[in-house]
Amino acid sequence: MNILLVALNAKYIHSNPAIYSLAACAKDYVEDGNTVNIAEFTINDRYEDILNGILLRKPDIIGFSVYIWNSQEMKELMEDIHKIKPEIMLFAGGPEATNDPETFIKWCDFVMLGEGETNFKIITKCVVNYQQIPFEDMEGIAYATYRKPGEKYMVVHPQGSKSMVDMDTIPFLYDELENFENRIIYYESSRGCPFRCSYCLSSIEKSVRYRSMEVVFRELKYFLDKKVKQVKFIDRTFNSSSKRSLKIWKFIKDNDNGVTNFHFEIGADLLSKEEIDLLKTLRTGLVQLEIGIQSTNEDTMRMIHRTANNKKLMENVMELRKNYNINLHTDLIAGLPYEGYESFKQSFNDIYPLYADQLQLGFLKVLKGTEMYERSQEYGLVYSSKQPYEVFYSKWLSYEENAHLHRVCDGVELFYNAQLFRHSLKYLEQFFDTYFDMYDALADYLDSNKLSGVGISAKRKFEILKDFGKNYCSQDKLDYFLSYLRLDEMLHMHPNRKMSALESFTFPEGKRVYEFDYTKKSPVTGEVEFKEV
Repeated sequence: MNILLVALNAKYIHSNPAIYSLAACAKDYVEDGNTVNIAEFTINDRYEDILNGILLRKPDIIGFSVYIWNSQEMKELMEDIHKIKPEIMLFAGGPEATNDPETFIKWCDFVMLGEGETNFKIITKCVVNYQQIPFEDMEGIAYATYRKPGEKYMVVHPQGSKSMVDMDTIPFLYDELENFENRIIYYESSRGCPFRCSYCLSSIEKSVRYRSMEVVFRELKYFLDKKVKQVKFIDRTFNSSSKRSLKIWKFIKDNDNGVTNFHFEIGADLLSKEEIDLLKTLRTGLVQLEIGIQSTNEDTMRMIHRTANNKKLMENVMELRKNYNINLHTDLIAGLPYEGYESFKQSFNDIYPLYADQLQLGFLKVLKGTEMYERSQEYGLVYSSKQPYEVFYSKWLSYEENAHLHRVCDGVELFYNAQLFRHSLKYLEQFFDTYFDMYDALADYLDSNKLSGVGISAKRKFEILKDFGKNYCSQDKLDYFLSYLRLDEMLHMHPNRKMSALESFTFPEGKRVYEFDYTKKSPVTGEVEFKEV
């Protein structure tokens, strides 16, 4: 019997740790011609190629890992496979299937709910013993929805029977790294989240479980010894235990190989002075931190159960920013309760001066299973029926305002997050009442000139910002702006391009001459190294 686990990733560089974890947990039960195989595709692959790639592997049982970014494509695959090969047993798992089993059971024989490792062991054992999954034995599965053969109704196991996996019992997923060359390594040292954010599926689980420190150190040392490019921790709030995060960051520092980068999602307000002091000593580029701020509106924070101390958060981020050795990402979410257009504008203006390396402006997604979904009518949330179920408008934010915020988001993504214009954008700020107003004007400029899309080249972006700046700079300061823009252009110039050794710039404080070393670039800012001469 051939069991095939299917993942549909957003990009090639991504991988799906869930199916690798299932396969690893079932390894002891695979014998005598029974196999568990993995098939990974991306949502950008041709649909026909994905369908053929699955069926040509001749599976007897197919499991689909369903997430917000692939659920529509997964539904189509299940439906078509059900038509072409009705004898193949299908099952689904993952967040989207767990929270919407009545949709997926239309084409699947069963849906695994919640964590799958224990359930998949039982499924694999059934296949080995019986060459099928006898439905009279489905009661052995901790948490599932299934449709008995020949019957249309569902049988649902009670949620009270759901079991949580001991983190140390999950095998290490990366003994063989060949499949992950040029891809991000995702690593899970904990599950669950101590917080109850009403829009997040992680709020459903009421506890946090950790992999033991001994195991974590051993596995991180493996990544460091192999010099993998990036390890992305998928822990929901990595520093929920300050004592634990401090130990891991110290271990990474002590074993730094000069190559590997580690990514963490953290609550910045939870950082202790000891943690901040340690982080400031790390090699530039060793660590990057993603910090979800979401809003600075206190009413909004209270309604979505965000307990973060934003004052402390801002202070900690500004302290980390002083050294420029850590790549910092900050996030805001538009469309939250009590967050209207003016309120979102204020949240933007509050966090922009942190000058994080990335400022992500996201939009509320109303996910089934969350409190936000349950209270969507109360909040007047109107959202897309297609994944990712993004909000159109709410009681506080009109459709037109939301649409304009999308254009502002495009401007931030194209220019701020490109990390090409650190000096020129900062100089432009003085010509606008607020930071948001600058991007508001930039959004209007892009719209009126029919300029949009991430496909705009770096060279074209410099031309666009030059033209935009000319419209807003006072005449006596235009030359200074152009000097800053030229400086940004030189700092990010490709090192192989032949340029003069010395460059002269005229700034408000006077004329300065720089010598650039085009063979060296900062791993955090991407800037060419230079010195004043």
